[in-house]
Amino acid sequence: MNADNTNLNCELDAETAAALMALAQRWQTTPVDALRRSILEAAREPVPPRADAFTLAERVRALHELRASLSAQGVDFDAWAREAQAMREGEFRGWQ
Repeated sequence: MNADNTNLNCELDAETAAALMALAQRWQTTPVDALRRSILEAAREPVPPRADAFTLAERVRALHELRASLSAQGVDFDAWAREAQAMREGEFRGWQ
């Protein structure tokens, strides 16, 4: 084995193993080479943004919407801040 190579043992489920074998046959190469080529090709592709990733502006807008919604329900943010400060200082006596 070449010093630049890494020996890797893995188990594939039957569906993935069959797909790898079919790919190797189509490319007329070994399963190891088909796997290597597939990994290198996938690594060359740019990583798409995650579907659940939000921009900073979207996060800030969501925070403002949440605060507005909670304010409409009567949440007292000043009281919440005082309670949080009391908790940090070990003086919290419970919610009223």
